[in-house]
Amino acid sequence: MRVRYIPALIMLLAGAVTSIINIINKVDLLTSLKRLLLILIIFYVIGLIVKAIIVKAFSNRTIKEEIDDIEEAEEEKQEPVPDQKTDLKTNQKPNIRTDRKSDKK
Repeated sequence: MRVRYIPALIMLLAGAVTSIINIINKVDLLTSLKRLLLILIIFYVIGLIVKAIIVKAFSNRTIKEEIDDIEEAEEEKQEPVPDQKTDLKTNQKPNIRTDRKSDKK
């Protein structure tokens, strides 16, 4: 999405509506131009505010997605990989004692 054009779009729509209303009401040209200039400035500022809100909302969403991806990758790294000596069914090492009493005799 091209957020760069949002302020201009909002401003031009408001200017078009203002111009149509001024033509319908048969307002004097100088008065109509003053109103149009004021409306264009006001709605351009409103468009800039809307653009900033949209950019911030999308950047927060992408940051949250990146954080989630990083957390998932860390969780995958922390999962133990069973080595060859572990029991595959229980994922525990077998209980083998090397220091038997019978071996000492």
